[in-house]
Amino acid sequence: MIEVENLVKTFGDVTAVDGISFRVRKGEIFGFLGPNGAGKTTTINILVGLSLPTSGTVRIAGLDVTKHPIEIRKRIGIAAQDAYFDHHLNIEDNLFYHGLLYGLPRRELKRRVDTALRWSNLERYRNKKFHQLSGGMQRRLIVARAMLSDPEILLLDEPTTGLDPQTRRQVWKFIKDLKVAGKTVLLTTHYMEEADLLCDRIAIIDHGRIIACGTPDELKKMQAKNIVVDIKLRREIAGNQIERELNGIPGVSYVKIEDSRIRIGVAEEATVEAVLRSVITTNGICELNIVRPTLDDVFLHLTGKEIR
Repeated sequence: MIEVENLVKTFGDVTAVDGISFRVRKGEIFGFLGPNGAGKTTTINILVGLSLPTSGTVRIAGLDVTKHPIEIRKRIGIAAQDAYFDHHLNIEDNLFYHGLLYGLPRRELKRRVDTALRWSNLERYRNKKFHQLSGGMQRRLIVARAMLSDPEILLLDEPTTGLDPQTRRQVWKFIKDLKVAGKTVLLTTHYMEEADLLCDRIAIIDHGRIIACGTPDELKKMQAKNIVVDIKLRREIAGNQIERELNGIPGVSYVKIEDSRIRIGVAEEATVEAVLRSVITTNGICELNIVRPTLDDVFLHLTGKEIR
């Protein structure tokens, strides 16, 4: 549904996007992550027709963004981070007048507004003003507005920024519903947990280049050598003999013993099994935790910085 090939965008002597390529498949949720200044916003601006590429090609639903901008806008719904609603109108009228911009017939538009309000669980708030809604309701309304034209593709720009954890999870459910409805979603987010939970695949961009792309599990395997097995044994069990046995297992990178707690660094999943078999024979395990790399670890490893 989205095809980007060798995309370059320069501003004078500055190269904001440096020859990136990626594809978003029909019906998937695709995460687009990057630190500030990485080229993420510039790429999205090109996708939605707000900026022209210096070189390369971008196709939306098979259409070139530079040749068919009007047709493409009919196929894309945009849920921007910053919402712009008329504060003098209630949310029902806001949706209605927004839909008129797409040239929808009034009778059809009325039906779509009702559907959008029902889908976002905002039917009973139709006469409320935007600023009278909670943060979670506002986010749902922004996505509902993006769906008015029944687009094939939705661009969600940090849809849960600033929300409390409970409300964020409610919005996650609505995003999952988009996938169930057959929509294709391009998602930007600053929450690694969100990307891990929602995205089928993720591209990480930094300094204008895509430095990694794959499923969340594929990306986390890039840091597989950082798996840690954390075990607490009965105090009388832990000792030098266990340390020697663990250090003798191929794939163990380090063993640290503090009091009755042992931390073992391992290189791969197979090594985790060998470590557990060795320790279980002691018959003295009180606690056991396996700490695997997260997307935060991968992002920090690839970009050298935490996402903000």
